[in-house]
Amino acid sequence: MPSSDIYMSVVNALRQHWQAHNEAYPQKIILTQQQADDLLHRQQVGMVAFPDARTTPRIDRFMNTPIEIDASTTGVMIGIDGQPTPLP
Repeated sequence: MPSSDIYMSVVNALRQHWQAHNEAYPQKIILTQQQADDLLHRQQVGMVAFPDARTTPRIDRFMNTPIEIDASTTGVMIGIDGQPTPLP
């Protein structure tokens, strides 16, 4: 996934999850180290996340959702119900 896409992929997946689960946050986001680095970089250079835009971007959390690093993933969000959602 190109670095410019990871930010919007994660944001869109979160929005869909919130709509489907009464605003509940997912359990976690699983990314490769490169995806996590790219996501952090996007936050630091201007594509700042909401609603916690006042917080300092962290590599281990995005919009109050934990990020897990896994070299074998293609990028996935684990929903509150345990269902994985691939990040396109």
